[in-house]
Amino acid sequence: ARESRVVLPVSVDEYQVGQLYTVAEASKNETGGGDGVEVLKNEPYEKDGEKGQYTHKIYHLQTKVSGFIAKIAPKGSLTVHEKAWNAYPYCRT
Repeated sequence: ARESRVVLPVSVDEYQVGQLYTVAEASKNETGGGDGVEVLKNEPYEKDGEKGQYTHKIYHLQTKVSGFIAKIAPKGSLTVHEKAWNAYPYCRT
């Protein structure tokens, strides 16, 4: 078996901060005009010795699908709730 490693120019803690920032920026950039990502909760959590960030988001997908699908989709079917517990390197969604 072979193992290859890529040395990163950042620490694991710095990577985690960067990952959280990137996810937040991507969510913000997808939001606008009543569509996109709505963040209901974004807060630190600690449970059973695990520390991380808890988020509860609602994804509004009406403009992300074709017009035909948007017309025939049942009311509320294009809204998705996501609850995530991000304790790098583990994430439960």
